[in-house]
Amino acid sequence: MDQIVHERGSEIYEKSRLRFFNNAVPDRYPYQIIHPRSTEQVAQAVKHAASLGKHISVRSGGHLFPHQHLQDNEILIDMKEVNPRFEYDEKTKQINFGPGQTSMDCQKFLTENNLFFPFGHSPTVGLGGFLLCGGQGWFFPGWGLTSDRWITQLEVVTSDGQIRICNRVENSDIFWAARGAGMGFFGIVTKFWGRTTPAKQLYMTSWTFSGSLYTEALNWILDCGKLMRPYHTELTVCSQHIDAFTGMDEGDETKSHEIMMTGIVVIYADNLEEAREMSKPFDQCDLKALHHVELRETSWEEQNMYQEMLLPSDKGQRFKCDSMLTGPEVPRKEVRISTPLLRCNIMLMIVIGSHSTGDIGFAKSTFLQRHRKLRYHHRKPSLLPSNRFIYRQLSSLEPFQGR
Repeated sequence: MDQIVHERGSEIYEKSRLRFFNNAVPDRYPYQIIHPRSTEQVAQAVKHAASLGKHISVRSGGHLFPHQHLQDNEILIDMKEVNPRFEYDEKTKQINFGPGQTSMDCQKFLTENNLFFPFGHSPTVGLGGFLLCGGQGWFFPGWGLTSDRWITQLEVVTSDGQIRICNRVENSDIFWAARGAGMGFFGIVTKFWGRTTPAKQLYMTSWTFSGSLYTEALNWILDCGKLMRPYHTELTVCSQHIDAFTGMDEGDETKSHEIMMTGIVVIYADNLEEAREMSKPFDQCDLKALHHVELRETSWEEQNMYQEMLLPSDKGQRFKCDSMLTGPEVPRKEVRISTPLLRCNIMLMIVIGSHSTGDIGFAKSTFLQRHRKLRYHHRKPSLLPSNRFIYRQLSSLEPFQGR
């Protein structure tokens, strides 16, 4: 254990304490930071923490913006080097991997093997946290949440330091509890197993409109989204100042007060002809568009670039991210997000077969001040959001608020 336990004051400790996606790291200092390299060492770390009477926090990719993993005088277990590889079983067509692997790692492995598994949109997100929080992966409006539909088995270290295999037959209660519990899970997942599907080709098309047509354009985009089949399609709506990204080297400050809005459709299809059929509602528009990108091939690398462009250039500090799940029974005009800082309401809507993302900036940063994502899963499972947690079949969220 001595080789993987790092005490406060050491160089390795401080470097590890700062290993987060958001560089605005608070002044919180764990009692020890442990870097296990195997499932057995994770079990030893759990028993070690219990012997000290310390609580445990677990970090996979460090993508949780508020740094809840970082707790004063407790034990932080870093999972980056636990089962740090992907393996594929030809017989079962399943992959297995450790929680510290990222979406980009997953992309690389799957592409090389002509496979697909619904990983997260951000290339740097750790798969451990992504899956424990439900897994709102690529094309989930049709395929479902990754942890619910695609994960078949887990290897878990429980609070007594025991290593357990969990699936729908063996330890099924733990298997059920893990997929959506987020940081509320009472164990540590050391390995995931998931089913795969043969890879297809990515295609995309987009329409960009002036903010003066915001309501009309948003309604058109969402109405077209309803006409698309939910499988292998994804719709994103992004709004920003019109001069965003024009001075990337000069920071995020924008000079224009004019807003533009873009609807982006990503299609996963066998060929261009199939992609055209799937994106047909977006072929033409009667509204005056600022720009239109006709359907063309794209790649995971290009989609990764677009994700990274949404990040502010502020030395690694990140926006606050709020997520919601909503239902189709709510009228579109009632789906509104109040934004006191903007002194206005931004109207957004989630439709079956697509999700919409609203990004609107003001003052010094286009994206830093407010980042909103609304997503709806057409299967309508009993999932309720509470901060970063997703709980099933709960009549009230009050006991969990603020956890």
